[in-house]
Amino acid sequence: MSEYAAQLSVVLVNELFGELPSQVFQTLAFNGRLSYSGLVHHSNFSPIEIKHSLSILIQQQLVSWYDPDNLGQAFYEANLENSYVLVRSGKYIELLKDRFGDFASGLISDIIVLGHVRIGDLTRTYFPSVDERGPLSEIIASNRPPQNGDKQTVRPDDDVGKVVHTIDELHSAIGDLLGAGLLCLIHASYFRSAADNLAEAEHAVPRDGSIKSKKQQEATWELDMQQKLEDWKYGSKSEIQRLTQSLQRTKRTLDGDQDGLPPKKRKIAHSRSESSHQDTTDREPASSGWLDHNLVVRVNHEKLKTIIRNQQLVALAEESIGTPTSNVYAELLRAAEPQLRKCKNELHIADDDPEIELATLPQVSTDDLKAIKNLTLDPSSLSNAFGMVDPSQVDLGKLLHKRKKPKKRRKSDQSEAAEASVEGSASSDESDKISNQSESDGDKTPDTTPDTTPKTNGATTPSDSLRQHLLLLADQPQRFLIPVPRTKTDLEKWAIPYHDLSNTLLHNAIISITVSRFGPLAGRLIRILAANDNSTKLDEKMLVLLSLIPQKQMRTLLHSMHRAGHIELQEIPKDGSQRRPGMTLFYWFFDPERCRKRMLEETYKTMTRLIQRARVEREAVRGTVEKAERTDVVGREEELLGEGELTALNEWKEKEERIWGEVGRLDELVAVLRDF
Repeated sequence: MSEYAAQLSVVLVNELFGELPSQVFQTLAFNGRLSYSGLVHHSNFSPIEIKHSLSILIQQQLVSWYDPDNLGQAFYEANLENSYVLVRSGKYIELLKDRFGDFASGLISDIIVLGHVRIGDLTRTYFPSVDERGPLSEIIASNRPPQNGDKQTVRPDDDVGKVVHTIDELHSAIGDLLGAGLLCLIHASYFRSAADNLAEAEHAVPRDGSIKSKKQQEATWELDMQQKLEDWKYGSKSEIQRLTQSLQRTKRTLDGDQDGLPPKKRKIAHSRSESSHQDTTDREPASSGWLDHNLVVRVNHEKLKTIIRNQQLVALAEESIGTPTSNVYAELLRAAEPQLRKCKNELHIADDDPEIELATLPQVSTDDLKAIKNLTLDPSSLSNAFGMVDPSQVDLGKLLHKRKKPKKRRKSDQSEAAEASVEGSASSDESDKISNQSESDGDKTPDTTPDTTPKTNGATTPSDSLRQHLLLLADQPQRFLIPVPRTKTDLEKWAIPYHDLSNTLLHNAIISITVSRFGPLAGRLIRILAANDNSTKLDEKMLVLLSLIPQKQMRTLLHSMHRAGHIELQEIPKDGSQRRPGMTLFYWFFDPERCRKRMLEETYKTMTRLIQRARVEREAVRGTVEKAERTDVVGREEELLGEGELTALNEWKEKEERIWGEVGRLDELVAVLRDF
């Protein structure tokens, strides 16, 4: 990554973990891969201080290490991509709180703070009587209120939250997060860099000698190697499925098995479960339905990136169509989340055959959407989504058929098509006459009764309403969905073109930034140059003709945008021997990849300066802030602080809120420019 990304990572580490780990991280970030002796040589700290810092950084996976020969000579490398995740921790917690509740978000918060954790250590933290308090409990025990023995555990920072009564419920919650992909198992590759994992995968995956074609053998080997890397990083699907299925029996016992019992039998069963729970501290995981205490889990940030991308796509659909249709789209995207293991697929398949390309996209059937309980549709909601548009204006025939390659037409076919068009125009004229006649007849006997029925635009049932919303999403210029027609063997499905939609979000972000910096005319130029798959190169005269901007204003605007890196210039001399300005053609073009990288670097720089500014502002009122953070002062600031201290504290809080709010908005831009 770039210099500005490294500076931002160092500032974030310093903000959360202190000066000593940030200095060690900075040494690795700016000097590259180093051994332990090299790290001691390039830094001014003692070996004990370096070991302490490395333990913290490795626990958070901010530093990767690798011992290639298993001889005790490890090499350390800064992980800049994971260090950026520190700025999104609060956003992730709020996101999970809205979807899974307070307890799940608190559980994820604890795991984010710890980096990665054993199931047994996490269980001891929530239920101290299972074992003696270990070092892990001391880390986060200060954030918890007093617990009532070992029968219930309430999440901290939640006045009204989910109460966990048993270890079975805790392990069931962890299993749900594992099944949803928000948690994943730790593998040895977790502590290695991407290059080291690739080298290990090349040795671990054998080549298939039964394939005679070398090209096909190489392609198969690469796919197997990518699958191995994904299994290392996220855990194999079979292993996750086995763990989640082992908890289903316990979950059914907690939620479903006793619901059908009479009150007396349910009470007896509950008392038996409580009495048996008192002696379950030494039970085997297989017999109790618990997860293995030796399993180590971490937060899957790729899945959280997918959820953030879905939120932005839903916001785009709401802006383009409306709220009812965007709610349908949100449920469809959520139903497709289990099919995605990572947010950004580097191996995007762009095949000439649309059927092959369509098969690689995540798909959700209409019947799956009908089964969603949270999706309640009223046919009258289509009036808000469609407005007063006639349903016949939606070209259903274009959406319900597979896309095919256009074939060359013979002359006879062209003549037949011309005759058909003439006949069609004649028939359309006749239909216009009939409609005009009916309108004239209707004017003679006007109907004065008001129409009180809600406008449903042809949808009479919730099922028809759902399908109309999906067709509307597919008919938009952004192509939110691609319909997959029903066949004899498959149901009607809807494919989600994430790659194209991510490009749409990127294009909108670039246009928005350009307009905010240089005005709406600059956005018009970007749209003109970005036409025809960004391959358009135009000279100044053609740009003046297409954009309708005066030439003098055009030159100033082009020069400013070129200096900012938003557009590029290509010089083509008329005579190769002479490169004079009068004998040179200047062509302007738009390169989205260069523009994206330039904007990303500027965003990193801006975020770094904002965090540094927050630190400077805090130092100005450091004494007051430290006094207000004392445990005996929290909640009693007005009583124990003076008038001047209260004023300075409130001003600092307002500044801090504005600064970190701007950092959060810039993080949304980074997600579009880098992660999607």
